[in-house]
Amino acid sequence: MNNSRLQYRTFTAADIPLVAELYVASFNAPPWNDAWTVETASRRLSQMLQRDSAYGLLAYDEAGLCGLVVGDEEQFYYGPQFQIREFCVDNSRRGQGLGTAMYQELEQRLKQRGIVEIVLYTMRHPAAEGFYQRQGFAEAADLVFMNKKV
Repeated sequence: MNNSRLQYRTFTAADIPLVAELYVASFNAPPWNDAWTVETASRRLSQMLQRDSAYGLLAYDEAGLCGLVVGDEEQFYYGPQFQIREFCVDNSRRGQGLGTAMYQELEQRLKQRGIVEIVLYTMRHPAAEGFYQRQGFAEAADLVFMNKKV
């Protein structure tokens, strides 16, 4: 794949029906093996976009929509931080540099917006962790993600 042919545009609510299908296909496949439906994915994506500081990019090539990255900004004492909430690419295009190209575009745009740090949660799996490590991310030694089912 020639990632120089990628085109990007800002993710908006009008894009949710198309993006929800990509989201479901991506996250219902390995390594996540989730059980999203178009309805639940649409609701999640809509909730993300409703945040004041939400920002997302869609990647397109000659075949159409091929990737999504979305998150939001929060102010910290040292400057604004961006949390990637979701990042996915078309399953048939994994391993071709698409995710790397998308991440690089996102980082460049976030720098222009004054973001000083990018954070995220990801699955403990070589495919997920490895991708972010290759982008320069490291595990935060002083933080732990915790949850409780209620």
